[in-house]
Formats: sequence, C-alpha cells, structure tokens
Amino acid sequence: MNLVWVLIIVGLVFIKYVKDNIGTNNNVPPFEPINQVEEEEIGEEEIEEEPESVQEQEEPVAVESIPTPTSTITPQQPATERFDKTPQKQVDRLFGIIGKPLEHSISITYFKKKFRAEHISADYRNFEIDSAEELKTILQENPNLCGLNVTIPYKQDVIPMMDRLDESAAQVGAVNVIKVVRNEGKVELVGYNTDAIGFEESIAPLLEERKKALILGTGGVSKAVKYALDKLGVESKFVSRNSSFDILGYYELSPSVMDEYSILINCTPVGMWPDSDKCPDIPYAYISDKHLLYDVIYRPEETLFMKKGAQNGAIVKNGYEMWQRQADATWRIWNE
Repeated sequence: MNLVWVLIIVGLVFIKYVKDNIGTNNNVPPFEPINQVEEEEIGEEEIEEEPESVQEQEEPVAVESIPTPTSTITPQQPATERFDKTPQKQVDRLFGIIGKPLEHSISITYFKKKFRAEHISADYRNFEIDSAEELKTILQENPNLCGLNVTIPYKQDVIPMMDRLDESAAQVGAVNVIKVVRNEGKVELVGYNTDAIGFEESIAPLLEERKKALILGTGGVSKAVKYALDKLGVESKFVSRNSSFDILGYYELSPSVMDEYSILINCTPVGMWPDSDKCPDIPYAYISDKHLLYDVIYRPEETLFMKKGAQNGAIVKNGYEMWQRQADATWRIWNE
C-alpha cells in the first residue's frame, strides 16, 4: 500500500514538471501556417496586377456593350439590322442597304441566305441613316464594303456622290445600286438602276392590249417605272398631290381619265407595312375588269390598293417579282 502511494506521488510530480517546463517553453514557437502566409502575400501581389489584363480580355463582351434592340420583330416584320457599332463577323466582302425606314426591306434576309447557301465569304447589313451624307461615314468605317442597295428616300440624293453613272441610272435619274470600286487606296462609286430592269421584266407579260399608264408618285422608283414603260411602248403620266403641266393631280382623275388609262402603278410608300390600312387616294369606283393595278410594294403581300382593285375585277400584282429580278441584277453588277 505504501508503494502504491509512492508511485502516485511520483507520477503527480512528473506531470507537474512537464507542464511547468515543456508546455510553456518559450524557446519553442507556437505553430504558424508559414506556407499559407506566403501564398496570401503572393496572391495579393497578383491581384494588384490582374485587373488591367482581366479588363482587356472581358471588355468586348461586357453587358453594356451589347446594343438594345431598336424595334420589335413581329411575324410580318423581317429581321433587320440597324446602323450601329456592333462588331461584325470577319468576312472578305461586305454589302448592305441604305435608306429610312428599313423595316420593310427583305434584302438582308435574301442576301444572308444566299451567302450561306452558296458558301460565300460575305455579309450584308442594314444602314438606316438620317441623311445621304452619312454614306461617307459608312465607307470610311467599312473598308471591305463592296456594294450598296439604295432605297427610299435616297435614290436621287446619292447621285451627286457618284463618280460615274451607268446609262440606265443616268437616264432614269435615280440610283438604287452602288458598286464600290477600290483601287490602290482610292474609292470610286458607280451608280446603277436595276429597278427599271425588275419592273420591265415583271410587268411585260401582263400588258396585253393595255397601252396607257398612270404612275402614282414622282420619286426615284417612279422614274425607273417610266423609263421601263417607255421601252415597252406604253404611254404614261405621273400623278401627284402637286400637279403641274405634265403631272396630273389626284383630283383630276375623272371617269374619262380612269377609262383612258387602264394601267395604274403605285410607286408611293402609301400602304407599305406597317401602315397596311392605307392606300393611294384614287377613285376606286372607276376601276373595272379592264384595269391592271401594279403595286411596287411587296410587304404586305396584298396591299389595300390591290385589294380594292381586285374587288372591282382588276388584275393586280405586287412588287415582289420586281424586287427579285432587280436583286439578281444587283448581284451580277457587284460581281462584274
């Protein structure tokens, strides 16, 4: 029993010795995560250098650099691209269309589909501009631009900017196609008119015995239509809100005039999508089955102008075939 107590006392003394001398020994530093401290310091140095390089890599796809759509696409409205600074895919050649508005245009859909189907390294863009003068900016900012379509209201405004005019454009007095010729740093603009080609080819089969036409409107398309009618041997007169010695006013479309002129061609934008509930102000009551009503508009497929004519027995036609034929002629010009 005395031996047991001796051992217990010895053990307690030993434990106290360990606590007093080993556990509190100041010569042995407490554990420190040395490697972790070094990694944190290195990490802080890297963070100071990273923001600039990270920003350079991510800036092109920042949320604020993505443009907000400028219009709502509906089933009747073709997808369009606005004139903006959005980076475009890299292609050998760029084409496009200038005008305002461009919501009605199907050129972009047609040419993009053509490029994909035929594996052509090219792209097509809409350039909706407020003035024909902006053509200069478009040319400067797009060095691979090879050609442009021109639509309302700039078919006549771009003529002074052309270096040369094709014979058809010179005689019509309107340009709907521009070929951009680049040679040793110099840019030459050549103006053409393919509206006349498209209209002539599309209306010829419908003329039959009809030899007199009223052309509604006096803009660029109207001049191309007159040029084509002259080639086809059809006598024509312009109709406008502002009459003159050689232009009829809408108020002058009497029963006798309507009977004499059996072809009516709408070359105004009246009735074009989205204002499809409008039509030129002519006396539709005088339309009969001897008349041909041709609308250069192709959206909507049947305009109110056409619908009213058809209700009175007239032959009616929209401008899609005209557009298709002029688009084919345009592509040939750009590739000559």
